[in-house]
Amino acid sequence: MKNGTKNRKTRPNGAIPTRAELLAAHERALKKMDQMTVEEGFALLVRSGIYTRGGKLTRRYGGRAKDQPPV
Repeated sequence: MKNGTKNRKTRPNGAIPTRAELLAAHERALKKMDQMTVEEGFALLVRSGIYTRGGKLTRRYGGRAKDQPPV
């Protein structure tokens, strides 16, 4: 059974990632974000519950709009 990792050591559940692993994950996330279109980035913010589909901040993030369930 494949576990979806490539040339990486597997870590037991609950293990704390190292600083190098966190930095590598951060770099991958930034690279992925840079490749997104504006629409894809906004859709990500909506799915995360930060913005509503109408473009308003949810209450949880300081806005007045009611939180909407993710699509």
